[in-house]
Amino acid sequence: MGFRNIWKKEMRSLAPLYGVYCALVLLLHLILLYKKVYLDTEIMMVGALFLPFLFVSAMAIGTGYYQLHTEWRTNSIYLLLSLPIRGWKVLTAKILAVYALLLISSLWIAVSFGLILLRASWQEVRVSEAMPPLFPSLFNLALNTFWMYSLATLFLLMLVQFTFLCGQLTAKFKWIVMIGAGFGALWLVLRISPLLSNLLLWMPELAYGGVDVEVIYLHPGPFVVLLLISVGLLALNGYIFEKEVEV
Repeated sequence: MGFRNIWKKEMRSLAPLYGVYCALVLLLHLILLYKKVYLDTEIMMVGALFLPFLFVSAMAIGTGYYQLHTEWRTNSIYLLLSLPIRGWKVLTAKILAVYALLLISSLWIAVSFGLILLRASWQEVRVSEAMPPLFPSLFNLALNTFWMYSLATLFLLMLVQFTFLCGQLTAKFKWIVMIGAGFGALWLVLRISPLLSNLLLWMPELAYGGVDVEVIYLHPGPFVVLLLISVGLLALNGYIFEKEVEV
């Protein structure tokens, strides 16, 4: 029950921010539709998809820091620490709230793009002889790109939590400790990931692309390692939050 209540609290507090963002995305797509005749296809795709997805992931990562910062600033951290809930569950509830809003916002970006911009060009797409054979390949690209994007965002969320919690371990020079912990952890991950990935060479490769699109075969080892590191960071963050942090 406590886990669910924390998740609901985080959803309620963050939903207005993401709601405003979704409204801004809708406005952006309407502006791009109005300026469609003056813009190249590449600029349209960057403005309509790449930048909104990039910004919402940055917003999610920033939210991961803001969640913990708010608990300390409002002294509600005492209530969290007094609950009969393990530290990793508290942090997981916060991350799941951010992740749920990230997925909802991503879906909104895709739906808004489809209904406003793609629909306006649907006649051109439908009569094009080259597009129908490309649909499976484009779906493969979109799906694989999205789960990689989601995994990278998840890892950075964990890293931001770790960075903030390390800063709370000291009474002075918190920002120096936070910066050192963040860059140190990132350096360590970059160093050990290739070594651990080599242990997973037996895994089948992932086909990124398809018919009439250049196929890139990706080794899944680095992604599996990143997922395992993220789980390890969650456990470490939970331990620091529950046992070591002084408030």
